[in-house]
Amino acid sequence: MKLRKLVLISSLLLGLTPLCLGQNIKGSPHDFTNTTTVNTSGELCIVCHAPHGTDATAVPLWNHGTTTQIFSTYIGYKFPQRGASTITQPDGASKLCLSCHDGVTAKNQFGGRLQGTSGTQQLLGTHASNLGIDLTNDHPVSFVYNTALAQLDGALKDPSTATTSLGGTIATDMLDINGKVQCPSCHEVHDQTIYRFGKISNAGSALCLTCHNK
Repeated sequence: MKLRKLVLISSLLLGLTPLCLGQNIKGSPHDFTNTTTVNTSGELCIVCHAPHGTDATAVPLWNHGTTTQIFSTYIGYKFPQRGASTITQPDGASKLCLSCHDGVTAKNQFGGRLQGTSGTQQLLGTHASNLGIDLTNDHPVSFVYNTALAQLDGALKDPSTATTSLGGTIATDMLDINGKVQCPSCHEVHDQTIYRFGKISNAGSALCLTCHNK
């Protein structure tokens, strides 16, 4: 009986999590409810998510157009030197983030019924959020971060054992299901309570030092 109650309570808490995070989107740069030229429905989530007619290959209920740009990827220090993990084209959640932040794919390009895919207006401005398609000077994404890479690099913590301030290991808290570093490794896109949607505060470089052994 106690176990059943525990499972029920856990399920309720997990179910409420998206609602809590949704409250933190309001008024943030990810809130398009007041941009009537982009989102005439006034719905908070619709620009990225919808219950029907969505892309089943992306994150749950993805409702936005996905970028088809070819990106110049990071080729800096230790990539691909010394046999480090290969940087390929952005995939997973990073590709979805770049579907707005490439500065080319319109943020009004959404809707499973194609009602929002005709425009190329309302692009992100020419500021830090507009990453463009040249990612050679940005932190690499979409690469496997595992024990082998940590041992090869020497300045990275072992993701299978090193813990984070979130309570788990780097592998469980920061990497995607394929063990890759993606944009959400550092950013919590549904919660702006930490500067620039940070997943962990970078005060004292805490976010950087979660993975980097300096």
